[in-house]
Amino acid sequence: MNLWRTIRRRPQSGEEAEADLIAAAQRGDQRAFDSLVRTHRPLVRGFLARRLDNAEAVDDILQETWMAAWTKLPEYTHRARFKAWLFGIAVHKIGDHHRARAKSIAEQITPEIERTMTTQNDPYAAVDLKDALNSILSQLPAAQREVIELYYYAGLTLPEIAETLKRNQNTVKYQFYRAHGIVESGLNLVNAL
Repeated sequence: MNLWRTIRRRPQSGEEAEADLIAAAQRGDQRAFDSLVRTHRPLVRGFLARRLDNAEAVDDILQETWMAAWTKLPEYTHRARFKAWLFGIAVHKIGDHHRARAKSIAEQITPEIERTMTTQNDPYAAVDLKDALNSILSQLPAAQREVIELYYYAGLTLPEIAETLKRNQNTVKYQFYRAHGIVESGLNLVNAL
């Protein structure tokens, strides 16, 4: 009598079953990965839907998240739960999306500057002010510039920016207001000249 046949295999827990699927997917098993996608798709989709402004963007970022997960899966080391690792990818894809949509602040402000300068009959002043603004913005620390871009270009709120960038909300507020102070001081200096 074969001993192995008489021993009943104990049922796997959800975590063990997922670990087996992950291991199989890391070896290139597309069906195992598809099973992981089916399990986590509703949560990831809901997460994206709360952070993006339209359904098309949600679908695009969801697809990009799964493609990145498939590509990066061999590097997954189990230091974090698979779900946390997956949501980390989604957060990065959201940030990529917002940066891709972003235009320069100067481009958004330029029509207002030009209207103001045109009413003052000085078309060259608008160009000078735009150049000054671009120069000031380029000198901001990267963290402050990123917060400003996400706020003005992507239309994110400060709490959303904190969540997207994985920063403390108070830090994001400080960076936001500090950047405004630097821009204001720089523009005041330009106007004084």
